[in-house]
Amino acid sequence: MSSAEKGIAVVLLVVLVGMVGAYVITGNRGQAAQAAASGVAGAAGAAGCAPTSGGQTAAKTEELGKAGAKLEIVAIVPVAHGCHATSIAELKRAYQAHPNDIHLTIVDSFGPEARKYQDKTGGITWTVIAINGKSDFEVNGQKVVLQRQEGMSYTPAHLSPIIENELKKG
Repeated sequence: MSSAEKGIAVVLLVVLVGMVGAYVITGNRGQAAQAAASGVAGAAGAAGCAPTSGGQTAAKTEELGKAGAKLEIVAIVPVAHGCHATSIAELKRAYQAHPNDIHLTIVDSFGPEARKYQDKTGGITWTVIAINGKSDFEVNGQKVVLQRQEGMSYTPAHLSPIIENELKKG
């Protein structure tokens, strides 16, 4: 190997080590926060939804419609953090379209009431949207799971078709 080739190899090795180091430093930090949050009641599916400080307050539980409606929708999401705002807006639109058929409860997953609503979501201890106790559905032949962060196992655009299908079931 010529000295020029050896120099290039050394430069490439230094770049590779630098990239691996940067990945370890930045990649593991987000994964560690995610892992720490995933086993805690009301934890968001990603570090971006984690509380920024211990002193941050949670949003109040919001209830629309009457208990006993055709669809009982319970959303335990990090309301105060805004990372599920699109899903919340979709759920409220569905409620507005079917106010007599939907009882919608939106609970801040970092709030004190999150645990109280877990039994209505199948006991799930992280971010979840449950419709009549279920969070697994099929939309156009695709399995959709209404858990964790928007964009991971569902998108807010999945919510209206799921709700419409569930309303048709009777």
